[in-house]
Amino acid sequence: MAMPSLAPPMLNDPRLVLDVAQHRYSLNGRDLISVTTALTEAGMVDGKHFNEEARLRGQYVHQCIALFAEDALDDESVDPIVRPYFNGFRAFMRDTGVTLEVVERLVCDPALGYAGTLDAIGIWPKTGKRALFDWKSGFFPPMAGPQTAGYLRCARDWYPAGTRIARAGLHLRGDGTYRLMDFNDIYQDENDFLSALRVALFRRRHGLAA
Repeated sequence: MAMPSLAPPMLNDPRLVLDVAQHRYSLNGRDLISVTTALTEAGMVDGKHFNEEARLRGQYVHQCIALFAEDALDDESVDPIVRPYFNGFRAFMRDTGVTLEVVERLVCDPALGYAGTLDAIGIWPKTGKRALFDWKSGFFPPMAGPQTAGYLRCARDWYPAGTRIARAGLHLRGDGTYRLMDFNDIYQDENDFLSALRVALFRRRHGLAA
């Protein structure tokens, strides 16, 4: 079965910059706290599941998906360690026919002082409805709901008022399978994210951040 076509990607705002090595975002030279850093510093991330090996694997999985979305992936270059997780993503695309219209998009809220990189926004083929997706390889963390809520607060501005965008986490497993997890309580998740952001920024203002 042929893979579904991909809509033209939307471009990042050139004023928003990510220093990949430091995982630091800045807008016009002003530092912004990242979504994941805010959740981590507020104590909502279980560190034992996020060692260096898991971080690098997740980074490579995201890179493979981004290249796939640009039709620029050399399939033979995919590392054997990453291959099962990428196969799970391809199975999801094949099974659902989702069209990706935004991939690896930098987002920010200057007023609240945070930024991040959302994984994708796609369109379901039968309904034409949009969903914001977050790819997770290995452990699927409970902070994924608040994380996607943080991204969605920014992504809404790209669309006409009233546009509905669902959220989902795609759990990519080491055996080449996947599990799609819907996040249905945007009010709870957004409140949790904003609470974490406030705590993280408070800790930074008062020199309490780890």
